[in-house]
Amino acid sequence: MKKFTLPDPPNPNDIAYKSNPLAYSRAANDWMRRVKGTLEASVNQLGLPASPSFVATSYTTNTVISGTTTGTDLTNAVCSLITALTNKGILIPN
Repeated sequence: MKKFTLPDPPNPNDIAYKSNPLAYSRAANDWMRRVKGTLEASVNQLGLPASPSFVATSYTTNTVISGTTTGTDLTNAVCSLITALTNKGILIPN
């Protein structure tokens, strides 16, 4: 997961803002807009699908496998997982 840092808010006790509430309001508004933009960019990046390269076709749905299983059962389970992730939007088909 990508980490991001939010900028520090303006300090209302700063000498530039203490005697000028309008300047503080403008600085606070600018800070809020920058924080909003940072959060939106992060959410948009995290919301992208993981991969566009997986497509499962011609398989039998199998959502349960045991400790000893055949290669066919394992293949069907992996294909079922890929389809479930695609249906949830985590993976996207080509």
